[in-house]
Amino acid sequence: MYSDDTQMSLAILRSLKARNSFDAEHLAKEFTTDYFENGLHRCYGGSVGRVFSSLRMANYKDPYAHAADLFNGTGSYGNGGAMRIAPAALYGLRYPQREFEKIVIDITRLTHTNPLAICGALIQAYAIQMIFSLIHDHIQLDYVAFIDNLLKRLERTEYFVDFKQPNWLEALDAYKEKLQIVKYLLIDDKQPSVTNIVHQLGNDLKAINSVPTALYVFLRSLKPIDGIEFNSPPLRSIVLSIGLGGDTDTIGCMATALAGGYIGIPVDSNSTISRNIITLCESYEEIEEYASWLSNKLQMS
Repeated sequence: MYSDDTQMSLAILRSLKARNSFDAEHLAKEFTTDYFENGLHRCYGGSVGRVFSSLRMANYKDPYAHAADLFNGTGSYGNGGAMRIAPAALYGLRYPQREFEKIVIDITRLTHTNPLAICGALIQAYAIQMIFSLIHDHIQLDYVAFIDNLLKRLERTEYFVDFKQPNWLEALDAYKEKLQIVKYLLIDDKQPSVTNIVHQLGNDLKAINSVPTALYVFLRSLKPIDGIEFNSPPLRSIVLSIGLGGDTDTIGCMATALAGGYIGIPVDSNSTISRNIITLCESYEEIEEYASWLSNKLQMS
């Protein structure tokens, strides 16, 4: 499903390629133009329209101020930052750590400034960073170590966040609790029910109720799942995400970004996803062009 997740991810890629770096005003304009020209049927979150209207009225000046004003200055705690962050994480994969944090957080806070939203985007981005490190070093993924290292990276974040402040500390503690639940659900020998997963992790548009869920879906999809016939982890992650209900497109987007990154999806007969499925996806040719551009950029860096 081509929803706001896909549309905003493509806007990030388009802006990064056009400017050859992150340009906040340029990306804000790309986001806003897409929203007003092709956004009515893309299932955008309710508050983001106000941000884009405000950005357009200000001619995209001071681009971070508009989202920061939402909800009496607390900012949105939704998953809109995390859902679109994969291209930025890949683009910044070779960056020094602080610069990696900066591009992830700055792209997120164009629309989401609440600590829960920013921490969610960081977790998704750090997961992508760690997956590519594992692949590069030929290390098998151990989900307990993976989750523990995710939390360590989150705690060590230096740019913009301040875990000494109560709202940031509350966000950190909330994610620590949720990621411990992810470990518990994966350790359980019995496959947890959909009801149990949703009850413990959530499935709505709040980042705290969807980013950990997507992480669980990714890690669970690496092994066979009762009732899901696919051998492909990315396809398993899509089906499991849909089965959980709620904000299915975003949970599926985040989980499958991780699964696809870990397994790899070559454009040939060895792909873990059939070419017949890929060619049914809206704008797949544009997406493949950007994937090739990103791959070439990383190989040259």
